[in-house]
Amino acid sequence: MQAIAAINKGFRALLVQAATPYLIGAADNEPERNTYRAFMYGLAPAAAISDLLLLRGAAGKTIRLKALAISGSASAATNIGVYLAKRTAAPTGGTPTTVTPGAADSTDPNPAATLQHYASGAPTPGAGAVFDGGRLNLAPAANGSIDRLVFQYTWQNDKAPLLVSANEWFALNFNSANISGVAGAVDIGIAWTEE
Repeated sequence: MQAIAAINKGFRALLVQAATPYLIGAADNEPERNTYRAFMYGLAPAAAISDLLLLRGAAGKTIRLKALAISGSASAATNIGVYLAKRTAAPTGGTPTTVTPGAADSTDPNPAATLQHYASGAPTPGAGAVFDGGRLNLAPAANGSIDRLVFQYTWQNDKAPLLVSANEWFALNFNSANISGVAGAVDIGIAWTEE
């Protein structure tokens, strides 16, 4: 990988010196890294949910968040804030459910990162900072207007959010939304790489 990166860097340097326009290198869309995905359907969070989903890093591994998508429905239209945070302290309390992800390649080893959701009992979030977010509209499924909020990283040569130790977490936070108050449920898909 380092040799290819060096060749690409040299090629871009030559193009910059040329008088004609040059091409920007392709994004890191399909790296040669172990890749994992998970999908959780119909999670009905407890009232006033904060951190619903946590991806925990692992010692000696670099975990790159590649994509996260959230959709859902409710008995009555509602609008909720959804945030991504990087936590540097463990949550307290709550009832976690461990999710088993699938590997993109059957030869990839088991994931080192740990994925858990807290649909049946919300934790108190650990310390950390919000780094991304948006609004999600939940509406009755029968109306056919299901909203979807998507976060994608490294699609435009940007740097992915990283976890570099077992004492770091990515948290999907719903800002104490009362999704259960409108008989709501959310679907969450997540993808990450490890090396």
